[in-house]
Amino acid sequence: MTTVIDPYYTVIIIICILTMISLAIDVGKNTILNKSDIKWFRLTFILVAVGAACEYIGVLMDKYGGYPPAFHKLITCIEFSVSPYLPICLARSCGLKKTLKPMSIVMLVNAVLVISSTISGKIFYIEEFGNFQRGEDYWLYVFFCAVGMIYILFVFVLIGIRAKLRNLLNVILIALILIVGQVANILDGNINSGYFSICICAALLYIFIQNMFRHIMMETINIEKDISSHDALTKVMSRNSYDSMVREFDKKIRDDSSTVKFAICECDLNNLKIINDTFGHDAGDTYIINCCKLICDIFKHSPVYRIGGDEFVAVLQSDDYDNLELIKRSILNTCVEEMTKAVPLSQKRSFAAGFAIFDSAHDHCFANVMKRADVEMYENKKMLKNL
Repeated sequence: MTTVIDPYYTVIIIICILTMISLAIDVGKNTILNKSDIKWFRLTFILVAVGAACEYIGVLMDKYGGYPPAFHKLITCIEFSVSPYLPICLARSCGLKKTLKPMSIVMLVNAVLVISSTISGKIFYIEEFGNFQRGEDYWLYVFFCAVGMIYILFVFVLIGIRAKLRNLLNVILIALILIVGQVANILDGNINSGYFSICICAALLYIFIQNMFRHIMMETINIEKDISSHDALTKVMSRNSYDSMVREFDKKIRDDSSTVKFAICECDLNNLKIINDTFGHDAGDTYIINCCKLICDIFKHSPVYRIGGDEFVAVLQSDDYDNLELIKRSILNTCVEEMTKAVPLSQKRSFAAGFAIFDSAHDHCFANVMKRADVEMYENKKMLKNL
């Protein structure tokens, strides 16, 4: 017996093995990873647990001696073969595929050399009494470990780029945890930090990849939600957003109508059908965009919704609500001015507008207010057509 095995090392290895087994069981549950990534993460966790167990058994046999050399060789062979191969598993777990084949070939060469070393003793050998010793070609194992470390750093940089560089520093730090632990173990065989660092790296990488995919998924959902909530042509709020807004106001009115305060302006574009038929739908789209811009310029403090091909609704609150009469006069003057301009019809930004104010004593829902705005809008349209 040389020295007593460090009890702290024993506890750390047990914790690492249990952590990897726990993650291997949990990886398929409550995850947003695809089936292939789940399979590779599970394989990674299992291999890390096996490698850590082999490292500990090897240290145990080396410290106390007296174990069969053949068994010690087998354990060391498994550990030395698994350790450099883990970067490939980590890379594949993260969804990277392109660089795996050349790296797999390189690590296969390492495995062949390690296995042959059980006979030749070139990379490592076990003494008669069961103690591990580094062979004269141990540098080959160090070389393959170095290749694995460089590869994992390269992989992690790719992952950081894939995450749009937002978390590149975090990814590099995770890679450095693996590299520092491996380098310390290679330089001094008494520092058994190799699999401890691999366990931490694997767990952190799993968390990072989960968060990265969750962030990508949330970005996609937000983009889709933004697309559905905004009109594709004019970029104002869409019919979906309008319906949601109506439901919210109806709920507020049901809960306590006395606290609700808003007005509606319904706008209907003039002459859109004539413009489409005469100048084409591209000109019609331009006409809609120009009219919408004018409406938005008028209602600077209110949300504007496109609820139909030529229909817009502005919901007035705050400043626009307080300046309702001023806005009505401004719209009337603007619409009259546009209708009487000596320019082609397609260049006129003309629309009819109807206003209505919510009355808590008579209005029981948003639709009641909308009906009054609709009536006033058609009266305004008749007046403008006479111009």
